[in-house]
Amino acid sequence: MKYRTLNLTCWFWLQRHTRSLRWFVALIWPLWELPRKIAIELELRRCERSWGKR
Repeated sequence: MKYRTLNLTCWFWLQRHTRSLRWFVALIWPLWELPRKIAIELELRRCERSWGKR
């Protein structure tokens, strides 16, 4: 019986923490992606300018 309650406690703890982790990832991910998106955007603009000069 003791093992079962321990298992349930672990499960609830895990679920609670994965939920907060998911929230954390949802918060951090856009910030992580931003520099790459900016770099791609700048590269595209640079290419467009060089194409425009031709």
